[in-house]
Amino acid sequence: MNLSRPLFALALALPSLFASSARANTVEDIQGLGSRVNAMGGAGTALATDFAATYYSPANLAFCENSSLSLELRHTLYELELEGDPDDPEAKELRDQTRVSVGFCNQLPYNFAFGLVFAMGLQNPMTLDQTTLSSTPQFLLYGEPLEQLSIQLGVAYKIVPQLSIGLGVSILVNSFLGVNASIPIVTDGTVEAEIRWDLKPRAAVVAGVHAEPIPGLHLAANYRSALFHDLNTPTNVEVEAAGVFLDVQLFIESAAWYSPQQFAIGVTWDPIDALTLAFDVTWFDWSSHPGPFLVVTPVGEDGIAAGLRYPEREDYGFRDVVVPRLGAEYRILDDDLALRAGYHYRAAIAPVPSQTSNLLDSDVHSISLGGGYFFGDRPDEMTEPATGPHIRGANGSIDVFVRVQHMKSRDVARTETGPLDVYSFGGNVLDAGLQLSIGWF
Repeated sequence: MNLSRPLFALALALPSLFASSARANTVEDIQGLGSRVNAMGGAGTALATDFAATYYSPANLAFCENSSLSLELRHTLYELELEGDPDDPEAKELRDQTRVSVGFCNQLPYNFAFGLVFAMGLQNPMTLDQTTLSSTPQFLLYGEPLEQLSIQLGVAYKIVPQLSIGLGVSILVNSFLGVNASIPIVTDGTVEAEIRWDLKPRAAVVAGVHAEPIPGLHLAANYRSALFHDLNTPTNVEVEAAGVFLDVQLFIESAAWYSPQQFAIGVTWDPIDALTLAFDVTWFDWSSHPGPFLVVTPVGEDGIAAGLRYPEREDYGFRDVVVPRLGAEYRILDDDLALRAGYHYRAAIAPVPSQTSNLLDSDVHSISLGGGYFFGDRPDEMTEPATGPHIRGANGSIDVFVRVQHMKSRDVARTETGPLDVYSFGGNVLDAGLQLSIGWF
């Protein structure tokens, strides 16, 4: 009797059921956060001073004009395609996504400010579908990797009116899952299993600084440590075949929802009262990504587990990228109506596929447009002195954006003959968002 296939399938399937318990923040690395920042090309390092500052730089929270609560709704439409032979496997499905974010920035006494964001997809709040090394084509940074919960918070302190520092965290719950199972193959015995599941809190540290050396000029820098769902699972399967007990001990590793270490610097400048220009550049440490697949290895060099065949490890060749972003905002009607535009460029993270896996990625150009309407009171126009905890004024805003990300077409031509030896891929991703905010001071 060939026991390898059922044993391997069972040992792999059991821990995979529990991997979706994580919370991570890859989605903001790709989609950004906040309708104003997205409309201005994602150049938020020195620009974001509302709830979006928890991601771009928590130090910016100290420069929010007033406390505010925001609700953002966005929809992502995929038009990414793979073209090859009609008999070739199709790329992994990319489902259109709708995502909602709720966040606030709260001014506190003694020059402190606090921000919090909670975001999730509406159709699929969280999805994780991982396999061992597979030749199925999949777009590396799009689709299911963006179906996840996101929780971020930050605190800022304004040292002097022109300088602030900030510290934040992106929250993640890692899993440790131990599986012990007893499986009868020929006898009439029942399957017995014991599962040990430990949740280990983990957080990425976010730290930033924000300065306004002269009126209208803002400089900022921000650091974010790596964060991903790290699953390390020892699996012990005891197989009973005709009264003989056989142990199969495997170790399963997985790194999902990967958000790389990154460092950003940014600047905003108001050359005239009605115009704001924003620019930033961010380094992403994608080369440290261990890969998007489950890795299964035997425990020890003896026994049945050591005799099974496992997918080979690959060097995926992921590269660090530096992403420049720029944006502009022009305000009319006494600064109540804002018109915005932006652009950013991201080089390909993965090289042209040359081994077993078909991880699809290419250079991406992004163009965005948007606008916003502000109504209500402005803190800098209030003549009443700030005394006591009562609210002196209230305001609100409506912001929208549309962004087109164009993935440059890329050709793959491998020397071996077989499925997917010659193909091309590329296309567009369309994002549209609406944000409603209310403020008070």
